[in-house]
Amino acid sequence: MDAALQSIRYLFADAEDIKKERRAQLLQGKLFPIPSLRNLAFQTLVLNTFPVEEFLPGEGYREDASNLRLLTRDCVGMYRLVSMKDSFIYADKTEASEEKKTFFRREVLNTMGPVEVLKTGAKDWEMNGMLSFNPAGFRRSVRSAQSELTCQAWIEDSTLVIHRSAVDYSKGVNAMRNNGVVGNDVDIKDEEKFGVDCRVLVTFFKDQFVYEARAVGRSKCKCEDCYNEHKVEAWYAKM
Repeated sequence: MDAALQSIRYLFADAEDIKKERRAQLLQGKLFPIPSLRNLAFQTLVLNTFPVEEFLPGEGYREDASNLRLLTRDCVGMYRLVSMKDSFIYADKTEASEEKKTFFRREVLNTMGPVEVLKTGAKDWEMNGMLSFNPAGFRRSVRSAQSELTCQAWIEDSTLVIHRSAVDYSKGVNAMRNNGVVGNDVDIKDEEKFGVDCRVLVTFFKDQFVYEARAVGRSKCKCEDCYNEHKVEAWYAKM
């Protein structure tokens, strides 16, 4: 029922507003969603660089044809940063220092200079070390006694999506030990985990793209670094 109501609302909504809402859902929505069959089929077309001229005609496929054109040939080129905003918020709603925001901003974007979008012989997207993406998509999970790591990559419309979730059972305990909250005799399995959830979106438009990232860290300990949310939104225009 909710999906039907959403579809009806989209009929009367502006196309850019719809795309913005979809990106917001990818950044803050449920963990590791299962891509639809339509998305998987579209992903296959992008992977094989299917000719846009041979794509299905008709109004119902116009957006898909546009996305296919963006992701198979229009995205390649040099881009420059035109605007950027970010935030770093702790659990008590206070803002991190500018020094700390600058550090994380550099960690996320890697470069503040021009960005070249390349499609390699292996069909990967390469973006100056900012991002490496294969349109085939994947989902991998690795677990050990003290950690878990899950990573998923897929395509949604004209957006490349990467979602990583890391859990370290020992890191949260070590932080609490360092702050004197628990003693060295505390068993790791008796304590809550330390986790980081990171989502990265790169959405292509005509002659531009937007890079969006959201990282949330959580732990049981009481120091200021136990919970934080870092968000970055950077717009690039083709040179």
